Amino acid sequence: MIQLYNFLMILFVVTFVCDLILNFLSRQSFVPRSIKALKSYFDYYNNIILTGVYASITVIVCYLITALITFFIFNYYVPTNMNQLYMILLIAAPVGYISDIIIYKAKIFGSQLDSFYKEIGSGLSGAVAFIFAIVISFFLIK
Repeated sequence: MIQLYNFLMILFVVTFVCDLILNFLSRQSFVPRSIKALKSYFDYYNNIILTGVYASITVIVCYLITALITFFIFNYYVPTNMNQLYMILLIAAPVGYISDIIIYKAKIFGSQLDSFYKEIGSGLSGAVAFIFAIVISFFLIK
């Protein structure tokens, strides 16, 4: 269980930092429109700590769902080798995809993300971001 706790802490920090980077990038002229579309979300909350915590909590919830499924199928919560990482990612991809669609359809973060979802769509971006956070966390903990 300590291993899960440690992984969740790393995942929280990775997601938080990624959110800070996205906040910064959303204000730059050289980034794609899809990243710029996040600016209204960040401006609405006007608090980089709060948006980072929201993003981190979202990813933690998704990972807990992924970890439970992984535990029931493969009997582990946290990957310790590349094969286990691949198995977790196979489960994480649909969890991230479905979660992103739920976030969009249920307007969990309000309508401030509508321009982002209109630009990039829902589902795939959530799955990719979730997988990215897991992979970075896996290599950091190693």
